[in-house]
Parts: sequence; C-alpha cells; structure tokens
Amino acid sequence: MHLLDKFLTLQQSLTNLGVQNSQSDKDDSDIKIQVILKSCCQLLNVARASLWLFSENKKTIVCHYLYVKAEDKFEAGLEIPETTYPEYFKALNTSRVINADNARTDYRTREFLDGYLTPLNVMSMLDAPIFRDGKLAGVLCIEQTLTVQHWDMAEISYAASVADSISLVYAQSYWFFEKQKMRYMERVDPLTCLENRFFFQKRITQDITHAICNSKFAVILIGLDDFTNINTRFSYDFANKLLCEVARRLEKVTCEASYSLSRVGGDLFSLWLPTIIDKRQLDEVVLDIKAQFIDEFKTLSNEVINLTASLGVFSCNVSELVDKDPLRKAEIAMLKAKQEGNGSISYFNPIWLIEHQEEAVLEKEFVDALHNGEIVAFYQPIIKQDYQTSGFALEALVRWLHPVKGVITPNIILPIAKRLGLMGELGNVIFEQTCMDIKEFINLGLNLKKVSVNISSEQLFSPLLIKQIQHCLDAYQVSTSLIEFEIVEELIAGDFEVLSKQMEKLTDLGIKLSIDDFGTGYSSLSRLKNLNVSKLKIDKSFVDGLPSGEEDICIVRSIIGLAKGMGLQLVAEGVECEEQAQWLFENDCDYLQGYLISKPIHSTEIIKLMSQKNDFFAANTKH
Repeated sequence: MHLLDKFLTLQQSLTNLGVQNSQSDKDDSDIKIQVILKSCCQLLNVARASLWLFSENKKTIVCHYLYVKAEDKFEAGLEIPETTYPEYFKALNTSRVINADNARTDYRTREFLDGYLTPLNVMSMLDAPIFRDGKLAGVLCIEQTLTVQHWDMAEISYAASVADSISLVYAQSYWFFEKQKMRYMERVDPLTCLENRFFFQKRITQDITHAICNSKFAVILIGLDDFTNINTRFSYDFANKLLCEVARRLEKVTCEASYSLSRVGGDLFSLWLPTIIDKRQLDEVVLDIKAQFIDEFKTLSNEVINLTASLGVFSCNVSELVDKDPLRKAEIAMLKAKQEGNGSISYFNPIWLIEHQEEAVLEKEFVDALHNGEIVAFYQPIIKQDYQTSGFALEALVRWLHPVKGVITPNIILPIAKRLGLMGELGNVIFEQTCMDIKEFINLGLNLKKVSVNISSEQLFSPLLIKQIQHCLDAYQVSTSLIEFEIVEELIAGDFEVLSKQMEKLTDLGIKLSIDDFGTGYSSLSRLKNLNVSKLKIDKSFVDGLPSGEEDICIVRSIIGLAKGMGLQLVAEGVECEEQAQWLFENDCDYLQGYLISKPIHSTEIIKLMSQKNDFFAANTKH
C-alpha cells in the first residue's frame, strides 16, 4: 500500500472509531481505551499495545491496560520506575514520539533489554505521550515481538493520533465526572451528605403530583434547640461535626413506610413520608426521632452536651392539600413547638398560617425599623448606696417604638433579630444610640459615671467589632471610661481562646466588662479568673427570693463572697422592694438595679429623673 494511502486509511479508521465511541452518554472510558488498544494491534499488525499512566509522584509509570494480540486478553499492573530507566523517561518528557525500530539498541529504550525486552521477546517499540490538562500523564506503548518493525511515517503519525484520542477519552471522562459531581452537589448537602432543601422540595412536589388521590403523607421538621449557642461556645468547626453526628443518628430512624431525610437549613432537618397508614405510624416515627436525642453528645474535650430538638409535624390527605408546600406548614408548626419550650412537638393547626403571616409582616417592619430610627435605647438606673455623691450608672436596653403597636420589648425583638440573623446589626444600632445619648447626658451636666451595653455573641466574635466601636466613640466624642459591655455568662463556656482575645481588645480600649445573669450559665471559675472582667451581675431569679428565701440567700451570699474574693464589683438585678435593697446593701452588694429605683425609660425621661433632687431616690429606697 502506498504510504499516503496507508496514512489516510489509518487516520480514517481512528476517526471512525472516535465517532463510534462518542455516542455514549455515560463514562465508559475503560471500554473505549480497550477498544482503541485492540484496534492498534489489528491495524498495525503488532503483538502488543498498552497504556501506562504516571503514579502520583511522577517517578513511576504503571500499566493500566495491556492488550496481547496472540492471547486476545488484557493485562495490567506492571510498574516501571524512572530511577531504573532514566533515558527512557527523559525521552518521554522531550519527544513527541519514541520510534525505536530496534528497541534493543536504541539509546532511548535499550535500558529495558534485560528486565523487559528480552523476557517478553519485544524487538520494536513505538511510544507516544498521553496528556491530561496539558500535562504529561502517561504513554501509549505499541510493541512488536520476534521481528524488528521499521516504523514508517503513517504508523508514527497514527500512534501520535491514537495517543491524542486517549487523551481526549480522559478529557471526556473528567467532563463526565464533573457533570456527575454537579448533579450530586445539586441534590446533596455537602456537610452532612443528606439531600439538600432544593432537591428535597423538588422530591416532595413530584411525589405529591403523582400521588394517589386519597393517600396520606407527612412532613416532620426537626429544629435543633439553642444551636446558635453551640456555635458561640464551641466554634463553628465543632458545630459542623455535631450536625454531621445528628444526621447520622437521624438516618437510624425506623419506619414501616419509606421516607426521605434532608438537611433543609443550618440547624434544620426534615423527614418526608410520602405515604403513611395512620396517625399511630406517624407518632412512632416522631417518637423514634426524639429517641435519637436521648443519648448525650460530647465535645472534643468530652464535655457533655444535652442537645434537644423541637419537632413540627404536618400531615394530610393529598386531596385536601391546598398548595404543594407542606414543608412550610411543618416549619410553622416547628416554630410553635420552639415557643412551647425546648424538645416540644407541635402538630400543624391551620390558624397558625394567619399568625405566621402576621409574624412575617412584623419581621419586615423590624428590618425597616433598624434603619428609620424606631429602634431606640431605654435606660434603667444602677445606683450605689451613696448615689447622692457618687453619681449614677445606666444600662441601655433595646426598645422598638412601633407606630401602631407602641413600645415593643426585648422578648419580642430579640427572637425576631435572631431568626433574621440581625443580632449584630441590632447591637450596633443600640450602641450608636447609646453613644449619642451619653453625649447629650454629659452636655447637660448629669453626674453619669457609666453606661452598660449588652453585647451579643454575633458582635463579640465579629472581626469588625473594635473598628465599629471606635468609630462610634470617635463620632460622638465619648470616653471609653463611660462604657461597659455586658456579656452573658454562657459565652464564657465557649471558644475561650477567641473570647479572651476579643475581650482583651475591648479592655485595651479602656472599656470595662461585666458578666450578665451570673449564676444561670455554664461558666467555670478557672475561666472566669482568667478573663479581664470587673463586675458580676446577680441574676434577678436569685434576688426574687430575698430576703426570706434560704436557698436564694445562700446562693447570693456565695456569689458575693466569690466576687469580693476576686476583686469584682457586684450589681443585683431585679430589685423590686425595699427589703431586698436593704439586705443586699447590708451584705456588701455594691450596686442595685430594678423597678424599685426605676423601670427602663426613654433618654428624655432619664434626663428628667436624674435632674431631680437627691431625695427622689431616698423616697424610693429609704437609705
């Protein structure tokens, strides 16, 4: 055959082979490569054709496929290290093709004589490199045994084209892999490997569309209780590990009917039961879910965490379903369960839809309120026994001056801010308002010593905290000596290293720190002594029983003794009667705060209150 005709014949056969193999809609790269290697042996009338790929360290090539024509079979596994055959590897990295007519004498391949060529009767080699992403990945090796093969240009060109075809096969395989990966990512939550909300919702819609008219279904939404505190106390990495453990436990839930499990939100999981028999079956699933939280969870340091979950359940007949979004109704039921208390179960009630719509309106109004001046600081005085000469302190407390509903208190504001992820922004608004009011108080000549401001975990762990605080202080020319931040006790039990660094940055500014609601959280004394705090606030729940409740007396005296021993000042919160005030001052409590002195009031009222004569407080406290 004329060389040109041979060239065209070989190239056309490869083209036909490529067209034939490109019809597949799945990754069948292994089959394609085997077909190509077998075709090489047949068309070139050679004994062997193989594909070798580099190992991870790029120092060895490993045989992935070897077709032996005489036996019509494939082999694999042989390895060839660069250290033993350096000239061959050098040629492989620099040549487009290694055409060794006599492989036993060619300087590029003669290293193989004793260990490869002679034992296998190989006389000639025609090798071409394989590439992946533009980098050398392996080699196509065509070998003739027994007789020397003089490779002509048609055969050399064909070998290079075959190598390129194999490179293309791997490129297609990678494309298929990425496509499958994208499909996987579209349906799976990457953290827990459960179905994500998008695919879960799609599954629910599809199941409802194809359901039998009178069949009954159920959705159970599982909301982890107080999970934000887990993030705050133990870091996001641990929280993520905890979510994965919860997912593995929920996978163990048993049910007579089939179900699908999904992570539908940050700390939200859901079960979809497309067909259920009756309420008994549903209740059994609910109880099994609850059972997954009976066993305690543990931190990396073996600290015990008693994690609970609130469950919202929605179930109905397909024919009775008004829309195709039962997950939303389960979510409303779950929110109701959380309102009832941690670990509660709530079954959907249609009337809640109306209430939920009202809550959604209030949430939207809250977002607007953050930016239109409706969110303000009210102030509650904090006094010492000698307040007539020592002056006053204040605590800034958030209030919402709603144009229709009037003054809205923190018990409504804070849950909304937490749900919307706006605790940080809320804290920033209140701090700026406080700085503005402090400037006015000072300009009016009021004997103000300090203002305490509550700081949320979202603010405390923000990398922008110091910058935002400094900006407000500078903008309103407020001294840091007038500011005190109150931190809830639970935060002390969290990521101590991060917490202490942030608190150190605050104290470096000259800002004092106090622990709020002391005695109700999880702090340890070893941590407390290493934090730069100057004040403890005794929680109202312990003050309520004074001065007659023996347990409260014992607890408060212990807190006072602890504070005095550590050189900390004390504030008693929730003081409502003269007897409480008298007992607290007699037992060395430094400051009082509560309705006996004043309820939280607007800054304009504070100005009036603090401008009155000293006997105003004498009339209230009689000290």
